[in-house]
Amino acid sequence: MSRAKTIVEEHENRVAVITAIGIEVRALVLDKSAGEITSADDPDAERLVYAGAFQAWADGKIEGSAEDIFESVEEVLEP
Repeated sequence: MSRAKTIVEEHENRVAVITAIGIEVRALVLDKSAGEITSADDPDAERLVYAGAFQAWADGKIEGSAEDIFESVEEVLEP
């Protein structure tokens, strides 16, 4: 597998895990009928997303550097 493909797959996995965390802590709202995920605009829930993402990283559930995790959380939480 090429290095570029590995990087893309790691990023996609990070975003998927962080999105699931966001939905779980209600920082993100899944509208099943529209097939969209939107921000709940809840700062407390957003903090839980950061905490959950970094915990998943520490547990080895997602790959990347601390900067990769931070940037992926920012991407997921963008309105």
